[in-house]
Amino acid sequence: MAVELKKVTFGYRCQQNVLDDFDWNVASGEFHSVLGASGSGKTTLLRLIAGLEQPQSGSIWISSKDATHQPAHRRGLALVGQSAATYEHLSVLENLKFAEQLSGQVTPGLRQELLGQFGLGSTLEQKPSELSGGQLQRLAIVRALLTQRPLLLMDEPLAHLQESLRGPIRRLLRNWQQAHNLTCIYVTHDSLEACEISDRLSVIGQGKPLQTAAPGELYRYPNSREVAELLGRPSIQWIQVPESDKHVGLRPTDWQLISVGSSSIGFEELVEIESDRVRTIGRLVAIRQVESWTWLEVQVKEHRLVAVRQESPAPQSNEQGRSAWQDLKIADRVELINTQPIWIDAGS
Repeated sequence: MAVELKKVTFGYRCQQNVLDDFDWNVASGEFHSVLGASGSGKTTLLRLIAGLEQPQSGSIWISSKDATHQPAHRRGLALVGQSAATYEHLSVLENLKFAEQLSGQVTPGLRQELLGQFGLGSTLEQKPSELSGGQLQRLAIVRALLTQRPLLLMDEPLAHLQESLRGPIRRLLRNWQQAHNLTCIYVTHDSLEACEISDRLSVIGQGKPLQTAAPGELYRYPNSREVAELLGRPSIQWIQVPESDKHVGLRPTDWQLISVGSSSIGFEELVEIESDRVRTIGRLVAIRQVESWTWLEVQVKEHRLVAVRQESPAPQSNEQGRSAWQDLKIADRVELINTQPIWIDAGS
């Protein structure tokens, strides 16, 4: 394992433990994202691994060696935070050369390769204050990669950038990590970002890792409501099964529109729950266009369900010839089916 935490406990003064008896590991060469609600301990976890905080109990192992009491500069890692933390009086080139000097690692051609791949070749003589936000964060990443440390820690490095800038930087980072077999631990609040770039994903909360798995497995088979609710947009919705302590989770993107009709002739609202599907009949109360997605809000008894679908060049039609998603009207009778329900026991 590249990183392993064994029974680690850490808390700030006068506060409940942020991490409590925390067992967790990251494999060598893995891109491992950490997701959790605000205050769940994501940044604290990185600071402990980096040696910027000391656990009250337990041990931290890096590259199969006990690093619990090892100083930060001897742990063989690089850290990128939300801000670039550059030397403002130095140029881009001078910032990069200084990083090489501090690390003691200078590989001919590596700096030029990184500058080319991350699109910073034309900024070498500029000061950090002259760079855009996207350029600054790319500079911070390039500086960390230049150190050639085998372990890269990243604390929401793209959080303050717009998505049009974040996407390309994510792909550059992921491609470099895979090509050079780096171990990367990436903290984020963005579940889509985590799912896009990760080999494995850990959701943490209540001072512990709640679940660790491949992103697709976490999305489809969460072990608790907390995990399910942190993944996916729009958020999962819950229906309690009648005469049961179980709840079924329904992701808005999983609904299929089966039929549409006028509500003027009257109809009976329906929620039909089976182990492998949930079928509903209700009244359409809202239609919204969110970028390329159509959002429907359907009132079914006491439930207000959301169903979303990305626009298609060839929209489905029902048996009456009406365009199933593009010809809907408020107050229509709508029949929906969800064939990927998520089952969670009460209290999970």
